[in-house]
Amino acid sequence: MRRVLLSLLFLSLPAFAAEKSINAQSFIRDIGYRVGDVVEQRVEVIVPAGFELDESSLPKRLGAGAHIELRDVTHQTERVSKGIKHTFLFDWQVFRTLRDVRPIPLRALDLQFRQGSEILVARLQPAEILMAPMLPTMLTKEQATPREAIEPQIQPLQPILQQLGWSIVGLLVAVLYFAWRFDCLPFKTQHASPFRKAQREIRRLGKQQEALPQSMRILSRAFNDYANTAVTQEGLKHFFSQHPETQPLQAEIEKFFLATQELFFAGKSETISKPEVEKLARQLSLMETP
Repeated sequence: MRRVLLSLLFLSLPAFAAEKSINAQSFIRDIGYRVGDVVEQRVEVIVPAGFELDESSLPKRLGAGAHIELRDVTHQTERVSKGIKHTFLFDWQVFRTLRDVRPIPLRALDLQFRQGSEILVARLQPAEILMAPMLPTMLTKEQATPREAIEPQIQPLQPILQQLGWSIVGLLVAVLYFAWRFDCLPFKTQHASPFRKAQREIRRLGKQQEALPQSMRILSRAFNDYANTAVTQEGLKHFFSQHPETQPLQAEIEKFFLATQELFFAGKSETISKPEVEKLARQLSLMETP
């Protein structure tokens, strides 16, 4: 029996001899934490080249203790003169409040690095942080006494009412302008702005197949409404004498009525185009607008 025990002891000696301890440094801010804060612990370990991290030696991400649990671990390596530098970032999160200020220990770390049968172990004692409670540890009489409600300051209403009044006036002016611009005022006569109305109708025709004759009919009716009588090519001289404001467009108007005669009586549509009719209607509508 003694020989068997001695044999087992000699067989286990290489395993113990292959494991060596190495130094590791831990960096952490140990004060200024409250419920929900994340505590970042940085651990630096330098091992000889050829040793690889045994990831099974890393702590589990959950179950770090009653007050703090491990959320994330990041690992980086860097080649230095003494070998390979391993940098670990452990993120611990506080999730439970305390009644008083006390140090909270983190988990102890046993980081292992392997190369064949050789094992290097970096052992770190649990780092501690100070965790503050949600409520102050002592309440004075002044702190426990409810504060008086702050009375709202009285604001003068005159500037507000004045600003509101000017806003309403500006809105009414804008509504009246657009109603006048688009011939929506009820007290205006039916044909107050025939050229503006004609220009909108011609623009709505777009590129229809019969857009040219329709646009010419619309603009001809607008001339009749504007003059309160039928306007023809023979009566243009009288029209210009009665409406001198149209004389700057005399050449375009004469061309339009000539094209009207040729289109409706001779079937010729080469004299004028639909864009030219629309342009003349737009110029006449601008003439109507003071």
